[in-house]
Amino acid sequence: MSAPGLRRTLTPMQLAAIGMGTTIGVGWIVVTGGWIARAGPLGAALAFLIGGAVMALVALCYAEAATRAPEANGEYGYVSMAFGRGWGFVVGWSALLGYVGICGFEGLALAWLLGVLMPDFTGPTLYTAVGVPVRLLDLAVIIGGALFFTAINHFGARESARVQVAVTVGKVLLSFGFVAIGFAGGAPANLDPAFLPTETPWQGVLAVLVMVPAWFCGFNALPQALGEARERPSARALAGLLGVVILLTTLFYVSVITATAFATPRGVLDGAELPVVAAMESVAGPWGGRIVLVAGVVALLSAWNAAMFAASRLLYALAQDGALPAPLARVHPKNGTPADAVLFVGVVALLGGLMGRAFIEPLVQIGAMGFAVAFIGACLSSLSLGRGMGGSRFPMFAAWAGALALGGVATYSAWTILANVDERLPEAMALALWAGLGGAMWIFARARKERVS
Repeated sequence: MSAPGLRRTLTPMQLAAIGMGTTIGVGWIVVTGGWIARAGPLGAALAFLIGGAVMALVALCYAEAATRAPEANGEYGYVSMAFGRGWGFVVGWSALLGYVGICGFEGLALAWLLGVLMPDFTGPTLYTAVGVPVRLLDLAVIIGGALFFTAINHFGARESARVQVAVTVGKVLLSFGFVAIGFAGGAPANLDPAFLPTETPWQGVLAVLVMVPAWFCGFNALPQALGEARERPSARALAGLLGVVILLTTLFYVSVITATAFATPRGVLDGAELPVVAAMESVAGPWGGRIVLVAGVVALLSAWNAAMFAASRLLYALAQDGALPAPLARVHPKNGTPADAVLFVGVVALLGGLMGRAFIEPLVQIGAMGFAVAFIGACLSSLSLGRGMGGSRFPMFAAWAGALALGGVATYSAWTILANVDERLPEAMALALWAGLGGAMWIFARARKERVS
């Protein structure tokens, strides 16, 4: 569960950039209008404040588990120590599904945004997937991005982290620039109605709240990177790093929601394909919309890189522990990176991206389910490890509250797929294939380990 052979080069700032890189991707550009339509601007903002508080409890569980199990980097190690390697594999494989889903989603979304920015360069349609055309630009971006980030993560954690710091700082500056312009050019009257539906506003808040954990996915990439930290942070420092990531993410989403609604009348938002872009264009003209799209592109690059880093390190940990085939634990002798694990993640993410834009929502849905399972595992393992090592002053309610809240989200997500299999066939097939692949690799790895023993 430890990470011998990997180079310890990451600084605290680079760790924070890895943690925040995935939590703020491009989803806010696409779905902010939907949040406002469901709950109203203040209702949606309230949902994210509540969700941020829950995710802060989950982050504290990660810090507690990391303190109790310092050699276990990430939820797989925590659950393995608390409940055994079988349950650890279930949680680790679920988290890996989330990371791979993010990688595939980022490629598709990046191609989409670049197509909006450069409509004259989309090129001819090469094929269709579920009735949606896949154009030359889409394919070039997906393949080129997969190759670029695979190469970056192959050559070293320090190189990957340097890219991560640069793009994370860039996207935060661009995004909060949008927020400032939205508030400066808008009007308070645009916030009305603040809550929807007006008769039962809590229905709208709950409708957004059940989706909130999906938009915090990725902060757990930070504990996954501790095996390559230059100096392992103390429990207090780790809790502080995770707390900063959750706080900034919550502040970001609340600010974007309120600034979007503040900037332009509700009728304009309701009729726009990308409401955030429409809001910016209404107060800053066409170039304002382009700034939002550029911010989205930068956010995509950040999230893609962070997700590939975390996925490859989790895959390496699983293989090193004998839960997956041994070649995935090979460390490059010169670069000190899990080269085969990086390549595996790059190939799987590329295959997901080639499925076309119609698979954006399925990738998000199954990825969110995978992360919910991982978060639940981290909460329960922090509770178990605290009891098994002489007790803990860590409040039990944090672990139980986080696990129960996320358990409800995971159950709801699974129910929506199973109750509508005909409509959600891509998600159902992807989950079945991923479960089958994981089971086959687990059986193969365990059988080989027994033969060697």
